[in-house]
Amino acid sequence: MAVTTPARERTRREIVRQAMALFQAGGYNATSLQDIATAAGCSKATVLYHFSGKPAVLAAVLEPAAADLAELVAAAAELPRAEAQDLTIQRFIDLAVEHRGVVDVLQDVIPVIEQMPEVAPLVADGLRMTEYMAGSDDPLELDLAKFAINGLLGECRHSDERTDDDLRRLCDIALRRLLRRA
Repeated sequence: MAVTTPARERTRREIVRQAMALFQAGGYNATSLQDIATAAGCSKATVLYHFSGKPAVLAAVLEPAAADLAELVAAAAELPRAEAQDLTIQRFIDLAVEHRGVVDVLQDVIPVIEQMPEVAPLVADGLRMTEYMAGSDDPLELDLAKFAINGLLGECRHSDERTDDDLRRLCDIALRRLLRRA
């Protein structure tokens, strides 16, 4: 295993930072490892020293959001169903707003994300979050949760159109109207 030094850690962080910016600006599929290396001021070999390939760079870009999602799912797992639904709705709203940039990146890879083992835990946690958000095993409730999540994630992509507070309010109203039984 390679020795981690402050310089190597700075380089790794810069690669991730530049990859995020490039993935947001042009999309994951349109961004090459060479593009990332150039933006980070290093060689493609340096990128490959730190990451096994572009999917591994993507996993590093998604890591903060994935950790927050894993924390949400773990917390919901400890609660009764109704409380888990409440917690999941509120925390999803916070995560969607906080990680707007990641939402942009994810939209480009959603069609193939299940084929990327590097992000398998994120996918699994996303599915569990959907189940908690549905608040029920009813297939219709699960479909409504999927519908709500996908629609709201689409809204989160347009960061210049809504303030964080506006987006939080929209997400809260939409989720509670779609997912709450009277």
